[in-house]
Amino acid sequence: MNRRQFLKLGAVTGGAVALGGVTRIGSRAALAQSGAVPTVDRLVMTNVVDNIYDIFAKGGKLDTITVQRTLPPAGHPLLAEHGLAYHLESIRGPERREILLDFGYRETSLLNNYAVLKVEPAKADALILSHGHLDHYGALPISPESPKAS
Repeated sequence: MNRRQFLKLGAVTGGAVALGGVTRIGSRAALAQSGAVPTVDRLVMTNVVDNIYDIFAKGGKLDTITVQRTLPPAGHPLLAEHGLAYHLESIRGPERREILLDFGYRETSLLNNYAVLKVEPAKADALILSHGHLDHYGALPISPESPKAS
């Protein structure tokens, strides 16, 4: 497993835990009694910032995973840079949650790509920082339209 696969797995796992609702985290009694792994009906991972954007890559389907590619509108390119940022959206029944996972290196790229991809950071239910490398948190203290951490 390479670093990128590990981060993606961490994003999915963190998103499922955060979105699935785990009570009394760390309590063995709560985990032993529940027995069920939190699940969602649908999880959408939008890659907001990454090292590269391949506009010629095709979408596809692998088992139950569907990869969708959407070209940005003409004149509004996605910005690529060293770093990583995701927008996670989960749906379970009528419940919908949004999480921002990592924030890239520069505010310019993050805010541009949020706008192009129509991600509204103020609607996020939670923020996740995977680890303390600048290319994952550099744009975190962004403009007033960012969600307030609580």
